[in-house]
Amino acid sequence: MEIYLLLGEKSAALKDIDIFCSAFEKNGIKLKKVMTDTIDISYPFNGQISINGQKCPVPDAVISAYFGNINDYNLYVTRYFESMGVLCINTADCIVDARDKLKTILKIGQNLPEIKIPDTLLLSQNTTAEFINEKMSFPCVIKIINGSKGIGVELCQSAKEAIDKAEKFKLKYSDGTMLQKYISQSKGCDLRFIICGGKYVVSFIRYNSESFLSNVAKGGETIPYTPNEKEIKTAESIASLLNINLGSVDFLTGQNNELFFCEANAMPGLNYTKAFVKAGKGNPLDIIAQNIKDQIKNRV
Repeated sequence: MEIYLLLGEKSAALKDIDIFCSAFEKNGIKLKKVMTDTIDISYPFNGQISINGQKCPVPDAVISAYFGNINDYNLYVTRYFESMGVLCINTADCIVDARDKLKTILKIGQNLPEIKIPDTLLLSQNTTAEFINEKMSFPCVIKIINGSKGIGVELCQSAKEAIDKAEKFKLKYSDGTMLQKYISQSKGCDLRFIICGGKYVVSFIRYNSESFLSNVAKGGETIPYTPNEKEIKTAESIASLLNINLGSVDFLTGQNNELFFCEANAMPGLNYTKAFVKAGKGNPLDIIAQNIKDQIKNRV
């Protein structure tokens, strides 16, 4: 069983990569680390691929882990393997779509209308303060469309502040911005579900007492959570809609414990694994490794 772990410049040296590879090796799979820029894309491929100019057999699966380097070439590499019928975790379209917060919201709203989503407004250069005041209450959340790890997410206390921050974000991040209703009951807290192969793996609360952002990268901590069946089905249905093979679905908690969809990720970090091991609940990566092994076997 040959699985390539596709890496980019920014992800190659991350500790998460070693953690991921060690867990798979423990489960009988040695992942082959491959830098995406060493793979030559050509057609037809005649049953072989070229890595650093060397002919190699086509792998059984590839796991796209080029965190921070989601560019055209890396996505083409994933699409290249897709064109060969290789199991791609995740597909290029999934990586692009899950990264786009507004696109996921619109897709969920269209196909899963029963799922609650905070009121959302995309800001354009012509959006007026009057219109923002009509659609939003304050404080509200402003965020860039394609951000991660809590980057480009802040609170706004007024429409003027929202417009000013949108201009600053545009220059700093070269990205669009949107406003969302602030779910105050979920301040500094969200609920993340890890999904693999369409199935629930684990879930946990991310909590930060020092900020309204729950991200571990912003100082949040991880607390294992036991969900009910309805919550699991909701997370799985979103992952299925977004074609997420391995990734996460995040929720905010409103009044009466109502779940509001927050965002989805095709490349979530692995900090949560430490919390589960520490709590004596085992390593979730063992479940993920077995799931991916089963996916490959079931394709044969």
